Amino acid sequence: MDGIRITFPTGIQLLGHAAFALWLLLVLKLTWPMYAAFRRRRSGFGMVFNSVTEKPEALVTVSLKDLHGLTVRTTVSDKDGRYRLLAPKGEYTVEVSKHGYTFPSRYVTKERNDTLFENILPAPHIIIKDFGAITKNIPIDPPAGTRRPSFFSARFHLSKKVMSAVSLSGPLIGAAVVWAERDSYIAWSLYICYLLVMGGRLFSYKPPEPPFGTVMDAMSKKPLEKAVVRVFDNRFNKLMETQVTSAKGRYAFIVNRGSYKIYVKRDGYRSVMIKFPNVDKDGTLLVKDVKLKRLDKKIPTPVR
Repeated sequence: MDGIRITFPTGIQLLGHAAFALWLLLVLKLTWPMYAAFRRRRSGFGMVFNSVTEKPEALVTVSLKDLHGLTVRTTVSDKDGRYRLLAPKGEYTVEVSKHGYTFPSRYVTKERNDTLFENILPAPHIIIKDFGAITKNIPIDPPAGTRRPSFFSARFHLSKKVMSAVSLSGPLIGAAVVWAERDSYIAWSLYICYLLVMGGRLFSYKPPEPPFGTVMDAMSKKPLEKAVVRVFDNRFNKLMETQVTSAKGRYAFIVNRGSYKIYVKRDGYRSVMIKFPNVDKDGTLLVKDVKLKRLDKKIPTPVR
């Protein structure tokens, strides 16, 4: 009977498809750390991690002290090792503490960093140039006697250059294989799934907002220096903190769950109040861009 003939792939073809699938999975696996590092850079958080295992460390106290030794800010890393810390412009010392752990690290330094983490803090000294969240990744050494992972248990990773080369060559090599096997629906299906995963990595998240708010002129959109920004507890109308904007007009507050309002004031401009009625998470970054309108100057009536 004449009709549509259904052909099934041979054993050798199936082995080739399996090898192609394994190769695509390997490309996705090897390039994942580069994508994860890119996401971390845009997260608005810093991370405390174990310099030996490269895993996040929870419940690490991170304190910021001025040059006189007075504590300016203190926070504790969460279960994912993330922390968020703000401070006014200035020069500080970072103190990191967890029982048995030491900072600065002996294994991860400015000159020697073979981890997956970038933007590391290799030494306690830090200079903050403006308001905003500190996003430095902090390596800490585990207690003495902790053994480095063996070859089989260590997490294998490539250098950034090699990962970039693999991520760029992956689609090209995959396209060449599909073209060679253009009559194979299995090869096409595998390659399309691979492209969907890669596309999902690129478009699966939105870039976060800046870790600071900016006070600006409503007309010129230029940042306003020396604007006074105050945050109040809305329930008791209690002043929590006062900041004066820098030359870039920046301010930032970190608050715990509750209800808050921010007042922004500057000479020659109308004051603005912003309400944050439902802050439902501790360590929330309270920021919003504010546009101030100039006060109308009264024009004197001409004398006749």
